[in-house]
Order: sequence, then structure tokens, then C-alpha cells
Amino acid sequence: MLKKGSTVKIMRKESYWYQDTGSVVKVDSGIKYPVLVRFENETYSGVNTNSFAEDEVVVTE
Repeated sequence: MLKKGSTVKIMRKESYWYQDTGSVVKVDSGIKYPVLVRFENETYSGVNTNSFAEDEVVVTE
């Protein structure tokens, strides 16, 4: 179950954070990418959050 604070592993192959883990910031409904995830490391442009579809993340604990 995805909820705020859950630790998730990213499964989207084209993502900068592929196979990396992050923390769920919020979960919306009714949109294409409802799961907002925050990561410890940043991209080259300084971004550390991204939105994913529910089937692109796996909950880890």
C-alpha cells in the first residue's frame, strides 16, 4: 500500500533514479503520475523529486 512516508524502489528504466530508493511525499488520485517521491541524491540540474505511476514503484521496508 502506497502512503506518505513509505520507502519505494523505482522501476521506470528511463528515470535518473532507476533501481534507487526514495520516500513518498504524497499520493494523489485521478492523474497519470500520482506518486510524488523525494530522493537523497539530486540530478545534474539539482532536482530531487519526481512523480511516478503506481506501477513504476515497488514498496520496500
